[in-house]
Amino acid sequence: MLYIYSSTPIKMKKKVIVASVLMLSICSAFTLVKLWKVDVENSTVKFELPMHHKNGTFQNLNAVIEFDENDLQKSKVSASIDVKTINVGNEKQEKHLKSPDFFDAEKFPTISFASTEIIKTDTGYLAKGNLSMKDSIKPIEIPFTYRETSKNKAAFSGTMTINAADFGVLKANKPGADKVLVYLFVPVYE
Repeated sequence: MLYIYSSTPIKMKKKVIVASVLMLSICSAFTLVKLWKVDVENSTVKFELPMHHKNGTFQNLNAVIEFDENDLQKSKVSASIDVKTINVGNEKQEKHLKSPDFFDAEKFPTISFASTEIIKTDTGYLAKGNLSMKDSIKPIEIPFTYRETSKNKAAFSGTMTINAADFGVLKANKPGADKVLVYLFVPVYE
């Protein structure tokens, strides 16, 4: 409690009220956006290479999501996945994808994303930021939706398109051959 001494009780009450309002204003300016915890077991990171008719998944999504739809300027996302968890349903192909020919998982064990801005769109939201994969960092945009599923629970869903050749992961021998669609589903809780 903040006490301000004055010679008269009325002046003291006014000063205490003014000081209290000032403190509340200052504290509300530093209010943090909601920090969501990721439900790792139920999160999915799927990818598809349409030109090659291949698809697969990554596991162990690790993310810090600070999101408040009423305060997007303070909202941010950082996430990473373990490259060694790649699953395409074929052990020999998975070993090859982890090799220096593709992801080089020993040297670059994670793929990560850090947002620089989150904005509202007509269909949901857009996270702009930097994707780090292999030995490259490139700006990307991830359109996503947010919906509350129950009290203190929500889900983020998004789809992004990347060109794997931009990251040195896949060679583009013809237009669109390196196009990868990534589908994200991230349930969260407070």
